[in-house]
Parts: sequence; structure tokens; C-alpha cells
Amino acid sequence: MTLSIRLPAEDEAMLARAARALRVSKSEFIRRSIAAYAMKVAHTPEAIAEIDAAYIGKGGLRDPAKVTNPQKRAIVERLRAKHGYAG
Repeated sequence: MTLSIRLPAEDEAMLARAARALRVSKSEFIRRSIAAYAMKVAHTPEAIAEIDAAYIGKGGLRDPAKVTNPQKRAIVERLRAKHGYAG
């Protein structure tokens, strides 16, 4: 599967440094990172809440009540309904 993402310059520089340190390509570093994260979540249920709080739920947009713009709130509500995000 091909995946394309945009990274801020500082994240891309950090990725390049980390990949060089391990002597692997950036793509290989990302593959390994995803596999390690997925393994952690699969084998440690507590990690789901930890990761969600640290990254996915960041910014408070997961709670539609915190979104003041009605159009954006509708989008957040639809995404929560579609993907089953915990609130």
C-alpha cells in the first residue's frame, strides 16, 4: 500500500536523523515505527488510552461540544459516528 504524508520541516529533519542513526531509509523507519506502535496497542489495552490522549485526541476536537463553529461541529459529529471514536 502506498501512503503519502506531509510532515512539518522539524519532524522531517527528526525523521531523517533517526533513520540515519539506525542506518535505514526513512520509509523503513516509518514502517518499523508503525509496527512497533501497533504491537504496543494490540498487546497493551492501557496503551490505547495513553496514545489517544497524547496524539489522536490532542486539541480537544474529539468533543463536539468544544467546537464552536456549527459547520465544524457537524463534521466532528459525523466523524465520531462513522469511526466510533470514544469521547
